[in-house]
Amino acid sequence: MAAAAAEQQQFYLLLGNLLSPDNVVRKQAEETYENIPGQSKITFLLQAIRNTTAAEEARQMAAVLLRRLLSSAFDEVYPALPSDVQTAIKSELLMIIQMETQSSMRKKVCDIAAELARNLIGVY
Repeated sequence: MAAAAAEQQQFYLLLGNLLSPDNVVRKQAEETYENIPGQSKITFLLQAIRNTTAAEEARQMAAVLLRRLLSSAFDEVYPALPSDVQTAIKSELLMIIQMETQSSMRKKVCDIAAELARNLIGVY
């Protein structure tokens, strides 16, 4: 469990670096992000979005990245997830939409849910 928390903490640092105005730091963060397996990205991004104690910019960046992941790499990532994980992701997104107090963040999560639905309609 401690390892998972440490990995999530590293991911928050990565999100912060993706927002960095320093081109070198941001470029390095982008390369690191690209090397994370898709299934792990979904997990880390959802946890970041759910964490209301995290910096708002990091949460919003996580939401944008998750929507992009579902729009650009859906076929590689989502179908490979176990069905219980797919169901958990759908439930989690709906729960976040209900619980989110920031309207801009809620809109971003709605965009993620819409992107997921769009892809699922094309699959089934």
